[in-house]
Amino acid sequence: MRRQMQLALFGVTILAVGCSGGVDIADIPLGADVQLTRDDGALVEGTLAERDETTVTIDRGPVTKEVPVAQIADVRVVPADEPAPEPPPMARFREVTLPADTALAIELRSTVDTGTSREGDVVEAVLTDAIVVDQLEALPAGAVVRGRVAAVQSSGKMKGRASVALVFDQVVARDQTYEMSARFEAVAPSTTGDDVKRIGIPAAGGAILGAVMGGGKGAAIGAAIGGGAGTVAALMTDGGEIRLAEGTTLSVPLQAALDVRIPIVK
Repeated sequence: MRRQMQLALFGVTILAVGCSGGVDIADIPLGADVQLTRDDGALVEGTLAERDETTVTIDRGPVTKEVPVAQIADVRVVPADEPAPEPPPMARFREVTLPADTALAIELRSTVDTGTSREGDVVEAVLTDAIVVDQLEALPAGAVVRGRVAAVQSSGKMKGRASVALVFDQVVARDQTYEMSARFEAVAPSTTGDDVKRIGIPAAGGAILGAVMGGGKGAAIGAAIGGGAGTVAALMTDGGEIRLAEGTTLSVPLQAALDVRIPIVK
């Protein structure tokens, strides 16, 4: 009933241009599902949650998006239980948001070794699995992820325990480079001669990696990381160093939400 009243009052398209040059959406009731098109061609879809004279807030499930009223070029109410209307001609891409804590499954294209790597060394990886938001492929598999060694200690320091922290700050998809924030950390166990060791990965890194010692020169193969998000292949040398070889897969969570543009094919 609420949807029927919305459509009866407002129709599918509302284009009341205010003196600021943006779109006046003051008459659209809160709770309505809408398509907003910004003047830069971005299509933002969701539920109208809040508004004031300068800003509207769109609820998109786990995240919200604030859009300045002055930047809104087009507003459309989405009918209930019907397909969303076609985007207006001015819409060039859908803007979706990956929430903080979204896990990115990546495969290293660089080798990191606490015995040889240095702080600031470049680290490159690729996504092994696509990231899907609202049934849209936000980031495709194969997207390039770039980062660096943020901190590293060899086994000769910190009472013989090696440690490493990787920071990933860029992802490249569809010829667009996005600034992002994701982190992976690992600390080697003390070298006690036990057959079974554990490498602790703090919560910021995503999991606890079980490592079984044995094989040639103390090789250790990591078990599946928490939640089935990925697998880490780690190699510990005789000196207790951590080695993440090229081809190692990691699960790294986003530390902040990430906006991604998906081109609209017309």
